[in-house]
Amino acid sequence: MNRRYFLYTLGLSSLFFSVGCKTTDVRRAITIGEQVARGTVPQVGSAFPTTGVGALDSIVRRQIENMVKALLKEWGDEKLPTPREYVKYTDNYQTRAVINFESGIIRVETVEKDNPREKLRSAIANTLLTPADPTKVDLLSDEDVNIGGEPFLLHVVRDHQNQPIRWEWRANQFANHLMNTAYQKDIYNNRQRHFVTFNMIKEHNRGQQQRYQGFVTAQARRYNLETALIYAIIEAESSFNPYAVSHVPAYGLMQIVPETGGRDAHRLIYSRDGIPTRDYLFVPENNIRMGSAYLHILFTRYLSRIKNARSKEYCVISGYNTGSGNVLRAFDRNRDRAFDRINSMNSSQVYNHLVRNLPYQETRNYLPKVVRFKNKYT
Repeated sequence: MNRRYFLYTLGLSSLFFSVGCKTTDVRRAITIGEQVARGTVPQVGSAFPTTGVGALDSIVRRQIENMVKALLKEWGDEKLPTPREYVKYTDNYQTRAVINFESGIIRVETVEKDNPREKLRSAIANTLLTPADPTKVDLLSDEDVNIGGEPFLLHVVRDHQNQPIRWEWRANQFANHLMNTAYQKDIYNNRQRHFVTFNMIKEHNRGQQQRYQGFVTAQARRYNLETALIYAIIEAESSFNPYAVSHVPAYGLMQIVPETGGRDAHRLIYSRDGIPTRDYLFVPENNIRMGSAYLHILFTRYLSRIKNARSKEYCVISGYNTGSGNVLRAFDRNRDRAFDRINSMNSSQVYNHLVRNLPYQETRNYLPKVVRFKNKYT
């Protein structure tokens, strides 16, 4: 065991002892330390919700720093994943796939100098076959995607024969078609760039909705929520991108912030304190479970004193984005007076007050957006 390997395993196992975890948790922490030391970070967080989050986050930060340096060298830009845009690099950061779940546009491109057309063709096929399993995809490295299992684009992309792309032969066939019909090249930041652009199906959000329907329905029943509200939050937060990442940082379909909403949801679900990891939150079932649990907490704990059901829903939607404290402060800095004021208004007055008085423009825009999406899914 080399020194780096030893320090990771010792540090993470010591962390688990310090927070009172069981022996089985410590054994898993040691396994995690081994994986981190080997650099296989994606496998670390998806198996269970909490680990040495501080240690993992420091590794993630270093990954991002190294990644940005590589991007500036190879591309002259710093294009990273966002809530609505999946970005994956391969080939020493010289090839990337950019999937925009909001616009439905997919772009695969390379600045590779040696045999760029073949690199691009291969990258197209691999993008189409990228699995839904997040343990097989590391967004913060240039490692190849481990192909296998159901592709995460299966329900949102059709080939030139209007068929879903499940198998390698069909992905290769469509990649060849795109190279023959959509291949382009240009000069980008003083680099020769080779690329293709193609579209998801028109109703791609509906396709993603169907993929996650079972998870949404189960959590709606568990927490007495409307499925339309969960779908609306997912669309507003990530446009159904399961690999969504924000600068906050927030992760996954419902953009869970690990140390705030994630901590609250973890306590409700697992009956103990903990913070979910990034890779745990990239698993759609986990993410929807945690997002739904946090909605339940907003409804039944933080904003439970609101009497009008519609007014409460408006406040919960806003609270999901900005926190219940900011919602109440929009009415009064004193919590008791804030609840009294909300309860003195009808739901239309509450809605209008929120969109005028919430502290950030993003949050003021968020409530109308979610209400509009919810009507679509009702």
